[in-house]
Amino acid sequence: MFKPLDDFIQQQAWLETAAGPLQAWINDTFSRAGGAGKTTKNLLNGTWLGHPLHPVVTDVPIGAWICTFVLDTLAGMSDSSELRTAADITLATGLAASISAAGTGWTDWSDTYGKDRKVGLLHGLTMVTAVVTYTVALVTRLSGARRAGVILSNTGLAVASAGAYLGGDQVFDLGYGVNRTAYHQGPSDFVPVLSESELETNQPTKVDADGRAVMLIKQGGQVFAMDDTCVHAGCSLSGGRIEGRSIICPCHGSQYELDSGSVINGPATRPEPTLSVRLRNGMIEVKGE
Repeated sequence: MFKPLDDFIQQQAWLETAAGPLQAWINDTFSRAGGAGKTTKNLLNGTWLGHPLHPVVTDVPIGAWICTFVLDTLAGMSDSSELRTAADITLATGLAASISAAGTGWTDWSDTYGKDRKVGLLHGLTMVTAVVTYTVALVTRLSGARRAGVILSNTGLAVASAGAYLGGDQVFDLGYGVNRTAYHQGPSDFVPVLSESELETNQPTKVDADGRAVMLIKQGGQVFAMDDTCVHAGCSLSGGRIEGRSIICPCHGSQYELDSGSVINGPATRPEPTLSVRLRNGMIEVKGE
């Protein structure tokens, strides 16, 4: 991010003030809906997809509005009523698609914190402004004020582009939504990490495996090992809570199966890396898979 813009955002104390109550409202809305709320949140996060859903659906409104700009330009050059109609259709298509983009985006944002939360809120508010601008543009066009409608549409594209920049900065600068274990590898062979007698049943325990933080859990005489870093936001899973044969991250509630690392509930969308385990001479040994 450009430093002047970064400095400006950090000076906006109102972003942090507004973020807390808004996040609480979003999360409370899902919580009050019980199981249906959890299912809906998983759907919007993209847990079922194995990839965040938001960047998938945002391509539709952005692409549609770029088409609107191109068609408006061509219509202005040719005075074609067909091109003007096509421009209105792509504008309306973008507005319809923005509903899913907003739903997935605000759901993802509800689990952010710190600088990521401030930039994300500004990104969301900017995109909401773009949607409002495009809505007014469509109404203006349909009322017969074509020139004003086109100007509003072009303004909407500029605002949406600014919002898209902020969204890109969230991912590529702040690392929002990236796999926090992407570069965690090894050990390439079994290494001892803890005496079996020291591992208590159903007590998540963090150990070091040749520089890699690993979480161990013993259940029913079986020992499970997975990366201690939550793939979603980098929190330590060893501080989490056991539920059946799963671990729930203490930060945002992502839930993983102990044996496979598969995601049961989001906001995580990727499986948690697991390690091979063996018992040898009273020691627990692990190896990266």
